[in-house]
Amino acid sequence: MTANSPIREYAVEQMNHLLTNLAFQVHRAGKLPGPEQIHDVRVSIRRFAQGLILYAGFFPEWEVKKVRKRLSRMMRLTSEIRNRDIALEFLGSHKQVKHRKRLVTERLAFQRQFAQMVVRWTGRDFSAKWRNSLSLRGGV
Repeated sequence: MTANSPIREYAVEQMNHLLTNLAFQVHRAGKLPGPEQIHDVRVSIRRFAQGLILYAGFFPEWEVKKVRKRLSRMMRLTSEIRNRDIALEFLGSHKQVKHRKRLVTERLAFQRQFAQMVVRWTGRDFSAKWRNSLSLRGGV
């Protein structure tokens, strides 16, 4: 594979698109961290992470590892929020006030942690930083 091979260009284009979408979803959920927004962040994380695996040969291994570690932290946090959203939806009209209160309280605590993470990520302009670091060997 050459530095300008069609597959490499395609990989770069796809990863650019996935990273742009991830950044959009993170910013959107940072402003309004509702169930749909959290779900969308999780989907965009999974898609970007899969792209890193699929096109791993086009990016510096160390940078991919660092990005995947950060994605993993965000995914764990959003999993906790999503688990509470699903449980709350499941309880729906049930009269489980005690459980609902606990779940809402826990969700709010994880939501605050998520908001702090979003502030850190956006303050560091994570998408530009990742775009730059992944392009060291002609990546995104």
